[in-house]
Amino acid sequence: MRRADAAARAQAGWPVAIACLPLVLLGLAAVWLPYLPNPAGKLGADYSVWLPDLLAGTYWHIQNGVFSVPWFNPAQCGGVPLQADPQGAFFSLPQVLTFVVPPVRALQISFFAYATAGYVGSFCLARCFGLSAAAGVVAATLFAFNSFFAARLVVGHLSFLPFMLLPATAACLFGRSAAGAALPGWILRCGSFALLFGLMTEGGMLVLLPPCMLSLLMVIALHAIALRQTAVVPLVRLAAGTLLGLLLSAGKLAAVLSLMAQVPRDAYKLPGYLNAGETLWIALRALFVGPADDMQTHLANASVLFERHEFEYSIGPAALVLLAGYAAVCWRRRLWPARPQRLALDVLVLLLLIPIALNTYGAAWTGFLKMLPVIRNSSSLLRWFAAYILPATVAAGLALDRLPILPRLRWPIAGAAGVATLAALLISDHTAYGAQGIGAYDPAPIEAAWHAAHATGRVPPVTDIAVLKDAAGRIDKTSLLRQNGMAQGQSQLFCYDPLFGYRLESFPQGALHPGSVFEQTPSPSGPVLNLKNPACYVFPGANECKPGDPFAAADIDQARRFVSYTPFSWRKPVWALAADWVGYILWPTTILALMAAFWIRFIALRPRRA
Repeated sequence: MRRADAAARAQAGWPVAIACLPLVLLGLAAVWLPYLPNPAGKLGADYSVWLPDLLAGTYWHIQNGVFSVPWFNPAQCGGVPLQADPQGAFFSLPQVLTFVVPPVRALQISFFAYATAGYVGSFCLARCFGLSAAAGVVAATLFAFNSFFAARLVVGHLSFLPFMLLPATAACLFGRSAAGAALPGWILRCGSFALLFGLMTEGGMLVLLPPCMLSLLMVIALHAIALRQTAVVPLVRLAAGTLLGLLLSAGKLAAVLSLMAQVPRDAYKLPGYLNAGETLWIALRALFVGPADDMQTHLANASVLFERHEFEYSIGPAALVLLAGYAAVCWRRRLWPARPQRLALDVLVLLLLIPIALNTYGAAWTGFLKMLPVIRNSSSLLRWFAAYILPATVAAGLALDRLPILPRLRWPIAGAAGVATLAALLISDHTAYGAQGIGAYDPAPIEAAWHAAHATGRVPPVTDIAVLKDAAGRIDKTSLLRQNGMAQGQSQLFCYDPLFGYRLESFPQGALHPGSVFEQTPSPSGPVLNLKNPACYVFPGANECKPGDPFAAADIDQARRFVSYTPFSWRKPVWALAADWVGYILWPTTILALMAAFWIRFIALRPRRA
């Protein structure tokens, strides 16, 4: 009965939760929108990668329509993979929006859309925990205000935007189905989880999926403790939904795995803090307070510079106050989990220690980590701290509901928590994201090219491999503007593509040089063009070449198609084609199954009046 009453209270809280959403969005806009763009009209540095990629996707859309996938991009490094890139995000909201609105406007709309998704998903998750409306709004507000999402968007990490789908994904794991609707309920939850998982994968968030899965496991353990329920059903749903999600994205995953086998990215050292206590302190400070200057200086074994946004994970000090208050009550009253929940508590503690362990440096330990799949291709494991954000916001909501206070005081405390969190964001030092810091990229050339392409319906083909030179005539390999040359039909020789390393350490330049893409160069196998065949990066065996090989002069017709943003002839191995067909079949099948389950669950089985 108590659980049913809690669910009813959460259901009744939806109107007030939706009423609070505009206030949350206004607060986010006040803090972060001035950096999209900043007062100088500039954007974060990594938009020097993403805006040209969004423009390339738009060019492809103009040339080929909605139902064609751009596997490759001719406008960078003489031709690079696009769909097969782990961070390739052609099937993402920002890319779809750029089909109809300019890129900067697409970023602004995406900011509000994903913030809304995070808020609504968090409130849905709060319902699964039986939280009151006030506690649910607190959890949703804290998650929407998390600085990880907003700071990454400001600096240009568009592939991290689907992180805001994580609460909705978690909500799919919980809840019971009414009598007679068990199978439709399972289909709804597992199918919805799989679709959200697929959107994360296709949206370019592969590099963040391991911390997100860890976060989901933390939430499952917290649910078992808080509601005194077994974790078996959520774990089964997690396994089933993940498997279906992987199958939905089988085509992309097959290409990604093949590409990473050809272009390894394991040369970077893994940094960390010198002891677990310091790592724990850094994690707590980042989660509840925000970045500090010494977080970078204390890192050992770092091979790259870590700027402020790498330490943005904060959900604000109000969450810390709520959690500390409830912890003090539990300590004073000796409120410990009952014996059946102690195993879940032990598991939760172990899960919480994983990001700490991954970010603690030791020569032998770090050497072991460098041998592990996925992790060995990382230059940092700081992003694993993002796993704490969702369980911490849910725990803050639980703390508010379980404090020994009068129920009528919950809403004032919820309002104070929201105001305190917003105030902490407002007074934080964000100058690093200004035009004199990270926010130094000028989007004007890409914006102008977008307007020109939409006004004329014509796309400038890539005609030359180019380099950018400074005032002294020296080649500039670091300018944020070097990839904007695609607007004039140029493919930047020294592009910035993290796939090949931050300094193109793994880029097989070969004979690629400034000049016409159709210039022919002698080679042992015959004349070749000044243009990479990007299929050789992804499936070299099927295309009888090796990564970095150029187009043969005999294939000039295919090269002309490639530089004009139209499909050209290349081959996939049988297993990759099979993976594609798995996705082609499962996407519509899953959507139809969800529609049928929704009909049965909420229409056909709805009690009818006599």
